[in-house]
Amino acid sequence: MCGGLLLCLIVAGLLAPDKFFFLTEGNIKLVLRAITNLGFVGLGVGLLMIAGEFDLSVGSVYVATPFAMAISYVGGVPLPVAIGFAFAIAIGIGLANATITLRLGIPSFITTLGMLFIVRTVAPFIADYRRSVLFRPPPAFKEALTGDVLGVPVQFLWFLGFAAIAYVILNRHFLGNHFFAAGGDARAARFAGINVNRTKTLAFVLASVMATVAGIFNATRVATSSTNPQLFIELFAVAICVIGGVSLFGGRGSVIGIVLGAVVLQLVQDAIILARLPGFYLDMFVGLMIVLGVVLNQAARRKY
Repeated sequence: MCGGLLLCLIVAGLLAPDKFFFLTEGNIKLVLRAITNLGFVGLGVGLLMIAGEFDLSVGSVYVATPFAMAISYVGGVPLPVAIGFAFAIAIGIGLANATITLRLGIPSFITTLGMLFIVRTVAPFIADYRRSVLFRPPPAFKEALTGDVLGVPVQFLWFLGFAAIAYVILNRHFLGNHFFAAGGDARAARFAGINVNRTKTLAFVLASVMATVAGIFNATRVATSSTNPQLFIELFAVAICVIGGVSLFGGRGSVIGIVLGAVVLQLVQDAIILARLPGFYLDMFVGLMIVLGVVLNQAARRKY
């Protein structure tokens, strides 16, 4: 799917270079940066889905934790401490989601839906109702996160690096086996000696942490952090995972699939923009992919 879509866009760019600007340097860089933005969130959400849970609060975490970092930094806190503060909040949110879901037996969909609204509203309240703040870190930090390496946006290289780490965890480390087992059959995993609650708690924390990583990259790139909600980013992350073959019922998926899902979603969005089509076409595509993913997952479950 990814290869066929990419080939179609390249052909369109070659046939109509004056109207369909897909092959221009500026557009390619824009696509790579956009892949990174959703890709980081998708990695965290994907690992959690493999472990059998959902996190709809990542969209709020994506804006709230970088906002806390920016507010702290503007207030005079050293940048490393401000970044640590953002990650501490992310870990706290992940732990809260895990505790409510696993200890109280509440579906993670409901838990994280509530957390989405809590985090979204608490951030501006704590910051004295400020909705945005300038974030201008030292040039070296900004260059390390948003510069170019041989013409390739460095944040895309960061994304590939994080994806490689996630691949090693999922496929070359015992934690990966625990994620698959916890999401595939939690009861059998417990009989095998796996601490399912601890495994899922780690997955919840990773989802929040990866959303924070994405938010920090974005805030650094645009030099501003805002608490204005990023609509549907959590659903786009789920769509990325579904496109990449992650099971909505847990126990199946791959990091490579998640990366390709992020690429496909962004290529579709770029094609819609370049073709000057209405923006709701992307929402329609995301909706279709989620519904199709449910249908295919149900078919696979009946088969096996």
